[in-house]
This record gives sequence, structure tokens and C-alpha cells, in this order.
Amino acid sequence: MKKYLVFALTAFALFAASESAFATESANAGVLAVSPDAAVRPANPTPMASGRLETRESMLVSPEWLKKNLANVVIVDTRPESLYAGGHIKGAVNATWTYCANMNAPNGSLKWGNVWPPATMAKRIGALGINGKKTVVVYDDAGGWGQSGWALMILRMSGIDNAKILEGGFSAWKKAGGAISKTAYKNKMTSFSIAKYRPDYIVDTKWIKDNLGKCGLVLLDVRTPAEYEGKIRPFQEKRAGRLPGALNIEMQNFVTDDYSFKSAEEIRELLAKAGVTPDNEIVVYDTAGVRAAFVTMALRYAGFSKSQCYDEGFQAWAGDASLPIEKSGQ
Repeated sequence: MKKYLVFALTAFALFAASESAFATESANAGVLAVSPDAAVRPANPTPMASGRLETRESMLVSPEWLKKNLANVVIVDTRPESLYAGGHIKGAVNATWTYCANMNAPNGSLKWGNVWPPATMAKRIGALGINGKKTVVVYDDAGGWGQSGWALMILRMSGIDNAKILEGGFSAWKKAGGAISKTAYKNKMTSFSIAKYRPDYIVDTKWIKDNLGKCGLVLLDVRTPAEYEGKIRPFQEKRAGRLPGALNIEMQNFVTDDYSFKSAEEIRELLAKAGVTPDNEIVVYDTAGVRAAFVTMALRYAGFSKSQCYDEGFQAWAGDASLPIEKSGQ
């Protein structure tokens, strides 16, 4: 009996030590060990491909630059139609985030709110007067979901490298004295094609399931703290909560008070405080990918090449009752 007790206590100590080591290793990598079976995951690990890095010059333009180049760009206002109707940059066409997404599928499914397939998206891009040759400037404004980042990510996925975000959004344009109009503009439709999307911007639910628990993988939840903690379901998600082990850094933390992007150094410092470095693989998510796309582009500009957007989003994860979620206080 004494030998059995010694053996049992030794086995328990070894198990506890291994669990502690796993938790420490995971925390240092920016991953939280969140469930008893986390150590046996991932189920089918796949490396995350490195994507195109951005710079301030490749991704952003100022209101002053835009004022000088109005005749040579296509301007896309990504705000809701009601805000566009109330006043927009003169000559801008309107394309809300739903213009680029499949809203016909049921909420809680893998297709709801997803980027359209390439052939459909190509027609929609062409309908905005975008042919891939002229520079495209997209904008939204403070207080939104970062729709400009969503539009920019889709254009990058579609092979358009000369697309940029108007830094500071519509408020910065007004402050700079830019021309404003309430006339709805429509550009002449142009031909545009997408053979296939670039593969290094989006991950899906299966990829996360297969890689959940992998050392160095970070699930970055950019929703509000109330959403992250499972206190609210503002978009009628099937369940409230978050992906297991996810970190929470709200989207608004990536911009300044005047809605300009924080510097690359500030973004790296923000992530470093959470234990995340450019060596990590980062899945950025929100409800259906819009805020997550904005942050994905911010991370690419800050040097995080292995960062991708979970386009299906928490609404799809929560819609599958077989997938685990966490809530604060559990």
C-alpha cells in the first residue's frame, strides 16, 4: 500500500509538472492553456504561411495627398449608406462591408458574412470602376468597425497592390478642408478578374480546429471586452463567449484618438505586453471578420507577417455546438 501511494504521488507530481511546463511555454508564446486536453492538441497542425508585409507608404495616404491626386484615383466610401448619404468625399462611390460579403446564408453558418467567391467578387470590384491600374483609396471613420481595413484586405487578396486607406477617415478629410458632396456617385463599370485569391490572408474554422493548442499560435479577439467575456451577443450569435485561450485586444487599441493608425512600434509594444511577438502565428477574429480584417492589416504594417483573419468569425464558431467556447467566470 505504501509503495502504491508513493507511486501515485510521484505520478501526480510528474503530471502536474508537465501541465505547469505546458502552461508556461504556452503563455510565453502568447497562447493560454485553457482545457485539460489542450496538451493533446493540435489535431492536424499546419504551418501558417507568411504574408505580404505593409509599410505606412504602401498602406496609407493622407488627406493632403488625396486632395492633390483626386483625378487619378478611385475613392470608395465603406461606411453605411446612411452616413454616405449625409455627406462623403466628392466623387466617392459607396460600398459597405456587406457589398463584399455573402449575407444570404443563415447567421451562425460557415458562409454568413464571408467574402464572396473570386468570380462574384471580381464583378463587384469592376462595378465600382476598379480595374487594378488606378490607385484605390478606401475610407471609413472613427466609431465604426474598421470597414476600410476590410475593403483593403479584400483588394489585396484580389491582387490589387495599389490600394490604400485614407488615414484618419472622413473626419480627417473634413478637417483638412476637402470637398464634400451629398450626390451619390457611380463609376463606369470596368472589367476585372480574379483567378484565385491570395491564400495568406484568411483562415477558416477547420484550420483553427486542426491547430488549436499549437505552441506559438495566438487567437486574438478584437471585439469589445463585453463580447469577449460572453456578457453580450450584439449580433445574435448562437452562443456568447470566445474561442478557447483567446487574448482580447479591442480593435480601437490599434488607432489613435483621431483615428490614425498607431505607429508600428506602438503596435508591436501593444502586442508584446500580451506576450505576442512577430514570431507567433496570429489568427485575428471578431464576429464576422470586419474588425479582424482591419487589425490584420495593422499587424501586417507592424511586421507581423504570420497574421491572418478568421473571416467566418466567432458567429460561425458559436454556431457549431460541438466546438468549445469560454466565458469569463466559468
